[in-house]
Formats: sequence, C-alpha cells, structure tokens
Amino acid sequence: MKGQIVFLPVPENFKNQYNASDGTFPIDPNIPIPAELPDKNQEAALSGLNMEMIISGMLRVIEEKLVKQEWIDYYSGFVLFMRPDILEICQSFEDRKNNNREPNEPSRTRAAVS
Repeated sequence: MKGQIVFLPVPENFKNQYNASDGTFPIDPNIPIPAELPDKNQEAALSGLNMEMIISGMLRVIEEKLVKQEWIDYYSGFVLFMRPDILEICQSFEDRKNNNREPNEPSRTRAAVS
C-alpha cells in the first residue's frame, strides 16, 4: 500500500550547509523535499521522518512524474548520491519478483521493452 506524499521545505540549517564544493550533494533550497508517509496521521509520521521515507518519496515522485522535469532530475541525483547502489537494489527486487511469478507470465521488464 502506498503512503501519502508530502512536500517539505528545506530546513533552514541545510540551506547553506551543503554544496558541491565540499563533496556533498548540493541542496537547492527552492526545491521542496518529498517524503512518503506510511501513516495517515501526518504529525505522527513526520515525528519519525527518516532518510528512507525521503528516498521513497523521491522515487515515487520520479516514477509517477508528479512534478516538473527539473525537480525529477534533482531528485534522481539526490537518490543516486544517497544510494549509489539503488539501481542494483531495484534489479535485485525485479529478479526476485520474476523468480516468484508463474512460469508463463511475462516479466514486466521484458513486457515493457517488447
């Protein structure tokens, strides 16, 4: 079940703290941070906000194209910076899903490419 996506403003202490010159991902204070909240109670969910919720929110926004392309590019770079192995993780999930499918059921990946 998918959670609710919320867009959070960049915290004030992050706005000038991270930039490309120090080897960290450059934070753009003008682009809000999406997070996927698993709980309908936003206040409770936000009190437990973590990086996985942010990455999940970014991946959903990218997948569903919920924002303009500039933001999608930014979120893609953010996810790749935080989880450089994300493509291998996604492939591993796809492989496991394909191993659990019915023998005559086509793979979603193969069906999308065909």
